[in-house]
Amino acid sequence: MKYVLSFYMLLVLVSCSTTMDVQHDKTIDLSSYKTYSFYPTIDSNLPEEETKRVLQVIALQLYKQGYEKSKTPDFYVNFFVEENSSYRPISSEEKNNYTETRKEKADTNRIYLKTIAIDQLLYLDIVDVKKDQLAWNVVIKGFIEEPITDERLFQYYSERIEKALKKFKKSAIDK
Repeated sequence: MKYVLSFYMLLVLVSCSTTMDVQHDKTIDLSSYKTYSFYPTIDSNLPEEETKRVLQVIALQLYKQGYEKSKTPDFYVNFFVEENSSYRPISSEEKNNYTETRKEKADTNRIYLKTIAIDQLLYLDIVDVKKDQLAWNVVIKGFIEEPITDERLFQYYSERIEKALKKFKKSAIDK
């Protein structure tokens, strides 16, 4: 029974982990990269504040790994997100994050949707500036459940991007 319980706990932990699919062009020497910049136009498919948060997390993780931001970079960083949200209907009495107007107070049958979970694919690309070619990329599959707060989103992105960029650094070293 002890082994069955241990196996079940291991299965639960593995099923909650983030999966990453890493690909890179082995003909490009990633170890020569020292400087970066963000792609000039990033269409992340996220709200503006969340895009800024992800940019901050990427910049912090690259800084921790010794890369410098530059106007003449060795590589560009680009990212975009595909996500599916799960919603739960809530009545107007339950909603607490919306401002109430006179019309809303009179309309008691109104139903709102509250986001309870986000299933997300984050695509992170490293583009060689000189060759104008995709050098390395990762697809990060993740899931976040309510309560979805700014702090939880920051932690969510930080953990996943840190793991991904460690794989980028490892790919550069393993060349």
